[in-house]
Amino acid sequence: MLSHAEFRAMRRFPALDGLRAVAAVIVVVSHFAGPQWLWVSGWVGVYIFFVLSGFLITTLLLREQSTTGRISLKAFYLRRVFRILPPYLVILGFVVLFCWLRGEFFAREFPTALPYYLTFFNEFLPAANPTGPDNFFSGSWTLGIEEKFYLFWPALMVVVGVAAVKRRIAVAVVALGAMVALIPFTGGWIMDFSLTTLYESTVHYAILLIGALLAVLMHNERSFVLVRPLTHPFAAVPVVGAFLWLHVNMTDLWASTRNNTLLLVGYAAVVALLLVVLVSRGPVRWVLSTAPMRFVGDRSYSLYLVQGIAHFIVVLTIPRFAVNGTLTAVVVVLVSLLMADVVYRWFEQPAIAWGRRIIAARRSTREVVVEPVPVPTPA
Repeated sequence: MLSHAEFRAMRRFPALDGLRAVAAVIVVVSHFAGPQWLWVSGWVGVYIFFVLSGFLITTLLLREQSTTGRISLKAFYLRRVFRILPPYLVILGFVVLFCWLRGEFFAREFPTALPYYLTFFNEFLPAANPTGPDNFFSGSWTLGIEEKFYLFWPALMVVVGVAAVKRRIAVAVVALGAMVALIPFTGGWIMDFSLTTLYESTVHYAILLIGALLAVLMHNERSFVLVRPLTHPFAAVPVVGAFLWLHVNMTDLWASTRNNTLLLVGYAAVVALLLVVLVSRGPVRWVLSTAPMRFVGDRSYSLYLVQGIAHFIVVLTIPRFAVNGTLTAVVVVLVSLLMADVVYRWFEQPAIAWGRRIIAARRSTREVVVEPVPVPTPA
């Protein structure tokens, strides 16, 4: 089994990059592969992203606090700005320019959409413009939710400070409970097939906080014992089995429950258990940590954002791919990955490196030590 010291010594979780790759690909497949691939339940890939984000961001914050004694909100927000904004703005700019050159800027109602996209209120656009045409960027609704989480959760962590384990867990549980309690007031438990209502539900913040709660439990040695049994190699069998069963049945369960949001909360809880398995030794971690999986995982953010415009370009080039199907999905995934690789190499990585240099420069400026002037001692 994995020890707490081994977990704390890990600087990266490569298998989680692989899981991110799987989530991104199945999302694209769900959009373009046709009804024969409904069993893949690609639409819940975004909830895998949410659990991952909550876990990784909270782990980053807690480790910084343990190392330095504090959480630097300025450094955190700078990292987020340089990580998220460059690919986001480059892809959005490309989509807008592409539509402008084709004379479709107004037909695709960008004057209505851009204020939402540029202020990260993406999830509220469907309600404001429910019959609006596809502008190839509608999938970005998840970014609006994540950005708000990034804004408020780290600030709450700072308020909590270097607290006892029980207090940290209590804060995460209370925040999670509050988001669940608000579900009836932000769309209701039963969505009745209304995507517009679902986008605005606080269930998404509850799912992010499930990942955050897992991070709190695993960071502290005393609470790590609660999840340590799941790090045993044999535990992977029931956990992965439960995840796969639930995942492939999510579409049917979602329909049969008339879109009950508690189903999403339950799914997120199972994903959280899966994360424990994936940071532990075993064949599942090995498979998801392979170079091809990490390659796609590293580019998953841009892959997710470019899928709409990639599909449109594919259809313009080869009209037969206007019909969704297996081959259409394969081609769109490959073209999206190619476009994502360009964004990753030319914009995403340079921007992240630039952000790190700025943060390092700020730290070095604060940590300049003036050598004391020697005071002569009397003979």
